[in-house]
Amino acid sequence: MVLQTRKSLPTKPGYLLFNSKEIQQNVLNFYNRMWKEYGDIVRLPIMPNYSAHLLAHPSYAEHVLFTHQELYAKPDMLNKPLNLMMGESILTSEGDSWLKDRRLMQPAFHMKQLANLADVMVSCTESFIKEWENKTDGEVIDIAEETLRLTLKIAGNTLFSIDISDEDSILGKAFRTGYEFVNYKINNLWTEPLWMPTLRNRRFIRAKQTLDNLVLDIINSRRQNPSERNDLLSMLMSARDEETGEGMSDRQLHNEAITLLVAGHETAASSLAWTWYLLAENPDIAENLQSELRTVLNGSNLSFEKLPQLEYTRRIFDETLRLYPPAWGMVRTPRQDDEINGYLIAKNSIVTVGAFMIHRHPEFWENPLGFNPDNFLPEKVNQRPKFAYFPFGGGKRICIGQNFALMEATIIIALVSQRFKLELLPNQNIEIDPTFTLRPKNGIKVKVWKRN
Repeated sequence: MVLQTRKSLPTKPGYLLFNSKEIQQNVLNFYNRMWKEYGDIVRLPIMPNYSAHLLAHPSYAEHVLFTHQELYAKPDMLNKPLNLMMGESILTSEGDSWLKDRRLMQPAFHMKQLANLADVMVSCTESFIKEWENKTDGEVIDIAEETLRLTLKIAGNTLFSIDISDEDSILGKAFRTGYEFVNYKINNLWTEPLWMPTLRNRRFIRAKQTLDNLVLDIINSRRQNPSERNDLLSMLMSARDEETGEGMSDRQLHNEAITLLVAGHETAASSLAWTWYLLAENPDIAENLQSELRTVLNGSNLSFEKLPQLEYTRRIFDETLRLYPPAWGMVRTPRQDDEINGYLIAKNSIVTVGAFMIHRHPEFWENPLGFNPDNFLPEKVNQRPKFAYFPFGGGKRICIGQNFALMEATIIIALVSQRFKLELLPNQNIEIDPTFTLRPKNGIKVKVWKRN
């Protein structure tokens, strides 16, 4: 019998448990440094017999997220904090439970259904633009805060037909408190258990109760008074399992609705903020965008039918997602020992598929740190490996809201850019905050100028 010998994994000396200061300060900077020092795969011992791994090559990403996805699950360190707010949902469930929910929800995100939501997105953006038109030319705003407000407005209206972005919205306040709590839990190695009566825990529990009651009230009201609304909640309520004919329970609907709120606003808001940062830094690309908007829209309203014509607008957003993917690292844990390119990946270890690194890998991207929407011309896309670019994940668990997010971003970029020019305020410290999603740490300050 011939014994197969595995390759020795590049390994960082020492244990991360005793050297966690750099990780807590900026985990993305740490992982990026590990990639540059050790290469496309590196083992990072956390404590004896327990390690993390960074994977930074398209073939490794494809292995974990696609070809061997059944061997990898989302770890409890991610799922447990999320479940505190949303319960078991399509984001955190596994196996048959996940598959059943995915099948039930998938039809609501087909392009035919999303076409019904395009008008809602346009309407929300137009009302947002009217607020900006009252601003003085050259007024300074934080575009990261503004996009967060807009995407929350769109999330509430497309899901519930309710605007929860207003500061006085009880539902919006409860949601924001819960979201901040989950963010805190995910990004700290040790946090107080929920039963401890700390101020943070008490605030979360109150917010969670408010959120649960309000969302369940909305669902109950819809049950008693069915309407012809075309929002996502109505689509989910009408969904039926192909085999059993069963629909979602109120608790399932609640969990999935909260999940869609969490997943559907922060990621889009962060990506849009980075988009305007990159456009402000690259005026030639901003002018190319204006040229397309003049050709396609010429100052007219934006409809669902015109979206495919906004090719350059879409490529701008794709390129933003390349440089600043909201999910910069996709975390999994192997259910059993696995082997990647001859390297042992131990059962129950932590595996981070580094989208941020792969999206900037010089082997697959020309001028990887530059901003070039032409990276997404069809002929260039076809030359690259499938997993050289995967901002929405891959395999069966690819983000169900991918088409929703791309449509929303294209609408917002087109409508706002058609009416305003955003000028980056000088001497800012623009930093990446990698907690939960990849957002600007200190915001991004811009001057708003009205276009003629």
